[in-house]
Amino acid sequence: MGTRTRTDGPLKPYEALSAVYDAWTANNDYDAWADFIDARLRQHAPGAADLLDVCCGTGLLTARLQKRGYRVAGVDSSEGMLDKARGNVADGTRLVRADLPAAALPGGFDAAVCTFDSVNYMAGEGGLVQLLESVAAALSPTGVFLFDVNTRGKLENIFGDSHYGDDCGDFAYVWRNRHHPEQQSVDFLITLFLREGDAFARYEEHHRQRWFSHEEIRAAADRAGFRVLEVLDDYTPAPATQDSFRETWVLAKPAAGTASP
Repeated sequence: MGTRTRTDGPLKPYEALSAVYDAWTANNDYDAWADFIDARLRQHAPGAADLLDVCCGTGLLTARLQKRGYRVAGVDSSEGMLDKARGNVADGTRLVRADLPAAALPGGFDAAVCTFDSVNYMAGEGGLVQLLESVAAALSPTGVFLFDVNTRGKLENIFGDSHYGDDCGDFAYVWRNRHHPEQQSVDFLITLFLREGDAFARYEEHHRQRWFSHEEIRAAADRAGFRVLEVLDDYTPAPATQDSFRETWVLAKPAAGTASP
């Protein structure tokens, strides 16, 4: 069995990875995330029915929120991920390709979610503010936005300058990280080997994630017209601490919820 290289340079995030993304993330507890989101929306946005899943990927969380009674639309920048999502979500689900963070989003939603460190991809200058402003414009005056972020501790101490890989049967990967402390970011160069017929095709994707301080997130939220309701530790009711590797933020438009101290 041979190997064919199918690209002369790194692809955009998820151009190749979308083909095996659901298998790649099989250990994600999407049901626990959906239960947490449902509980938080019942608390902070009672009666919320129409949800926007920002950076919905292959729609695995979208589908679980739909099963909990919500009407959910999804947006993502990757057409490959949206192609996979169409097979995972309910028939007739609105799925929109949008180049975030600056793209205008569909509107009229009671709440929005953005999960699995998608916000960390808003690494360009002003990207976080642009995203929050776009989401705010998509929400009703009582809208709530729930999202997660990888923390500085995770990007510096877990990813850092590490490298690793695995053979997963029908695909394999090598993941190399490069830490840029002056830019608060880590570059991921992911080399994928995807089974295609009697050979494996080799692809490379370049991803970048940026960490944001609490001050940066709070300032961006304020600029976008949100109030911070909660900052929690990785989809649990416990407050985030300096040791958290993933934080879950709950923001609200001015007419919704009760702000945290």
